[in-house]
Amino acid sequence: MPLSIDQTLAELVSIPSINPMGRPLEGDEFYEYRVTDYLEGVFQLLDLPYQRQQIEPRRANIVARLDGRPSASEGGKILMFEAHQDTVPTDGMTIDPFAAEVRDGRLYGRGACDIKGGMTAMLVALSRLVEDRPAAMPTIMMACSVNEEHGYSGATDMTRLWAEGADSIFPRRPDAAVVAEPTGLDVVVAHKGAMRWPIETRGRAGHSS
Repeated sequence: MPLSIDQTLAELVSIPSINPMGRPLEGDEFYEYRVTDYLEGVFQLLDLPYQRQQIEPRRANIVARLDGRPSASEGGKILMFEAHQDTVPTDGMTIDPFAAEVRDGRLYGRGACDIKGGMTAMLVALSRLVEDRPAAMPTIMMACSVNEEHGYSGATDMTRLWAEGADSIFPRRPDAAVVAEPTGLDVVVAHKGAMRWPIETRGRAGHSS
């Protein structure tokens, strides 16, 4: 049967996965390894093939695959669900960050919105697809990256998986992706970024005043 939304979200929020934001911090609440272990258990429960990709000590991407109809090898499309495993720190919080307390129909805790709520929605949808196996669907890649909040090393390294050929869980590069970042329920098709160029100019120095 499909995963429980309430239970899955509460379990994810109760697992600390704080990004140290580049600081040399230690402790069980830091890094994503316990969420990775939890996700591995979910994928095993759903009987899906999966791959862990080690990025740094205590940090690993994890990706699972649900083959479509037709499969990617038969010309079918690939849709990637993507959600990161880390959260920002808990500094300044006035509630227990990991209690996953429900009040007035809302669950409170670190990561409930960014991004474990979105991750839960994707996991539950994936479990429903595993159960229903619709006659026509793309191959679903459930990709959970690390270090999104500081450095993006997880997402950067994940792109290497579909360039590695037969040894990778990815049959090839996805055709499309849905990213679970919170947007206030708006559909967002682009994101701001940064680009820098070294520029040299030649001429006589001057001042506008």
